[in-house]
Amino acid sequence: MHHMVVRPPEEDERRPLFSLRRLAYTYPDATPGLREINVDIFAGDRIGLVGQNGSGKSTLIRHLNGLLLAQAGECHYQDQPVTEAITPALRQKVGILFQDPDDHLFCNTLYDDVAFGPRNLGCSIEEVDHLVRHWLGAVGLAPLLFKPAHHLSYGQKKRAALATILAMAPEVLIVDEPTANLDPRQEAIFRQLLADFAGTLIVIEHDLLFLYGLCERAIVLAEGRVHHDYGFNELAAQPQSLREHGLDFTFRFTCCGHHHDEAHHHHHHHHATHEHGHHGVHLEADTGLQTPLIELQHYSYHYPDGTLGLSDINLSLFAGETLALIGENGAGKSTLAHALLGLLKPRQGEGYYLLDGKTLAAEDFRQLWQRAGMVFQNAADQLFCPSCWEEVAFGPQQLGLKADVVAHRVQKALAQVQLSGFEERPPLHLSGGERKRLAIAAALSLQPEVLILDEPTASLDPRSEQLLLEILEALPITKVLITHDLFFVHRLSRRTVVLHQGRIIRDYATGEFLADEHLQAVNGLDYTYKNSCYEEIAALQQDWATQAS
Repeated sequence: MHHMVVRPPEEDERRPLFSLRRLAYTYPDATPGLREINVDIFAGDRIGLVGQNGSGKSTLIRHLNGLLLAQAGECHYQDQPVTEAITPALRQKVGILFQDPDDHLFCNTLYDDVAFGPRNLGCSIEEVDHLVRHWLGAVGLAPLLFKPAHHLSYGQKKRAALATILAMAPEVLIVDEPTANLDPRQEAIFRQLLADFAGTLIVIEHDLLFLYGLCERAIVLAEGRVHHDYGFNELAAQPQSLREHGLDFTFRFTCCGHHHDEAHHHHHHHHATHEHGHHGVHLEADTGLQTPLIELQHYSYHYPDGTLGLSDINLSLFAGETLALIGENGAGKSTLAHALLGLLKPRQGEGYYLLDGKTLAAEDFRQLWQRAGMVFQNAADQLFCPSCWEEVAFGPQQLGLKADVVAHRVQKALAQVQLSGFEERPPLHLSGGERKRLAIAAALSLQPEVLILDEPTASLDPRSEQLLLEILEALPITKVLITHDLFFVHRLSRRTVVLHQGRIIRDYATGEFLADEHLQAVNGLDYTYKNSCYEEIAALQQDWATQAS
């Protein structure tokens, strides 16, 4: 075990806002969550709470507003023990933005979601209306004031959830994985909103570049213990410490600011023929080209409220390729993924779905479910069994496979995502990153020909990202990556499709995507905007190395 650098709680003479002494917590399945936590948090602190998936970060913050009460040790807020007696008042002062925005959104419209808190505080109609319009405007969702949350993209939901918290005017803002699933533009907006917050700020985040300049203090958790508590820049300057805790992010900037020199071969998104016979029936092309595994032709989709989700999509997906699907939040990426999966059947006159070169009739869509799998943005949406083993076994069991075949597939899939030994763990007791890996294992157990991954790196620590990268590189199947993660695009895909407002605006080699200087003008996305932060941290690390020598 390396030497732990922990700030002595008594060294600061200020009165702490929170004081934790020997705080410990054990999950219902007897797994230790927190061990001997000793931390003081002061008014105005701006803390980056970091550590690997499963290190106890989310468990710790739940003690700060009374969602979890101390099982052992002490948790004090302004010298008062955090008990059920003070939690109603405490939760008005301490707001938590959870990893999953759906935990905050349960009303019929965004207006009502944001208004819910102020209304329950007894604010007047005029005050409520002002707060709702102000905060939805601040997070860039003013045009969607009366939209239901379930019609939003995940990134839009994330911003709406933040508005519900800020409308309550908390003194302490705790944010759990704020950047997960956000495009670069919205990530920058989110970061500015947090920078403008005047109270005490605690951010759980694996993206240290997001935290750099935002947080002044770093608390590093490992296996439920505080291993480091010092200045944020001090943490960022020490590569060895970052590596020890699985936080070294520098591997992902080998591509940023540089472009591929090679011009990879790639497929254009238009299909071989646009011709249609009587009654609009597609005429199959007789060409020598490779037949696409899946093909969408003139495919459009409208959401139930009439909003256009996809417009005239022409896309071919070929066996064995890895396709990166890029676009701003709300561009239609997840909707297109659902279309590829066969979950959104085209209505009459709204396009065609071809499988192995043959037009798929409505009654044949069921066969897609055994050939294509998907891992959703929010892994909890597809986890429903009482144990990890049962979760991964569920799909193969539905196929009627023999018990020994099912057991072998479960064992193999769990090993692929490094969850061996988790067989009896309840999925809902796992960290966000562990749930993501479990969802991937559940999909792999079905041995699909196509695997669609929607924001696969969201909520993963850097070490887990490297593991996932290795897993995906080794899979000899067709993959579709919906992501804002430029490093994964660079490493895994040779072809990139860019969506904007429900339309495909680019379909080209990934090397061309990385070199496309005009893309930001089209959709406002700057995929290298963190380079300056990285360069500053690299300089800090160089200075630290010079001083150490």
